Amino acid sequence: MNILTYLSWVRKLWNTVVEIVKLIEETIPDDGAGKEKLAAFDIMLKAALEKADDIDESFDKLQPVAHDIVAAVVTLFNATGLFRKS
Repeated sequence: MNILTYLSWVRKLWNTVVEIVKLIEETIPDDGAGKEKLAAFDIMLKAALEKADDIDESFDKLQPVAHDIVAAVVTLFNATGLFRKS
C-alpha cells in the first residue's frame, strides 16, 4: 500500500472508528476492559472486511493501522474528558 492510499484510508476510517469506539464504550463501560474493547473492534473490522468485495487489503495488513487509529481516538477522548464517568 503506498503512502497516499494509506493516508486516504486513514482519513476515511477516522469517522467510522470514532463511532465504533463510542458504541463499544457504551457497551463495555469498564475502565479496565481495554483488551476486551479492542477485541470487539477487531471482530467488527474482520467481519466488515470479509463482507466487502472491493477491499483488496487483508485483515492482517489493516489491523495494525486500525489499532493505531483506535489508540488515537481513545487518547483524544480521554484527554477531552469524553470517557470520564460522572
